[in-house]
Amino acid sequence: MKNNITTTDLLLSGFQLFQDEREFKFSIDAILLGHFGSVKQNKHYLELGTGTGVIPHVLYHRGARHVVGVDCNPRVIELAQRSVLHNGIAEAVSMVELDYMSDAGKVYYGQFDGIYMNPPYFEPHSGLLSEEEGVALALHEQRYTMKDILLQAQRYLKFGGTLWMIYTSPRLESLIGAIEQTQFSIKRMRFVHSNRHTVSKLVLLELKYGGKQGMMVEPPLYIYEVDGSYSDEVQAYYE
Repeated sequence: MKNNITTTDLLLSGFQLFQDEREFKFSIDAILLGHFGSVKQNKHYLELGTGTGVIPHVLYHRGARHVVGVDCNPRVIELAQRSVLHNGIAEAVSMVELDYMSDAGKVYYGQFDGIYMNPPYFEPHSGLLSEEEGVALALHEQRYTMKDILLQAQRYLKFGGTLWMIYTSPRLESLIGAIEQTQFSIKRMRFVHSNRHTVSKLVLLELKYGGKQGMMVEPPLYIYEVDGSYSDEVQAYYE
């Protein structure tokens, strides 16, 4: 049987991640999100839909010491747990097999100061679905709407807690409509561009549970220079 497991150098604290080529693999989106939110040693953080566990690794690299990553896919959680042990951070980072949209998540309700989330970007019937169920669930809203997901994320936060997320810019209008049906308010927003000559395809958002009205739109984030190298800001994420 072919071995589909690969080891990827994360270029942060010498970390390596185990990934299954058949499953959803992490991309630059996770690196951007992991550096967008704030991190404090005494705060408790949760990632919903952690996949390979890259964001908890980024948060640990940035100083977080209480991080839980959950995912309903047993295969990716198995590999994420393996990565945590391999990188020697099991005292601070936990990977848990859990469908966070189910009642099984009640044990974690109201426990976290901050949540990171990279939800499915696409509508249920847009484009081709991957034959791999885990990949399809990561990319497409098949079971729940964004309103459903946001309301559930709200349950895991302490009142006044923060949700950081990354989403696709073309669907920002529908996302804002969903946010308005929750107790979240948008506090920060930053559009992400491939380079200075391209339109934004992604947007980073910071939402406050129970926050007051008042939003700051930050300067654009450019991933690459025109020559294809990372921008200075993104390059610094790997240092």
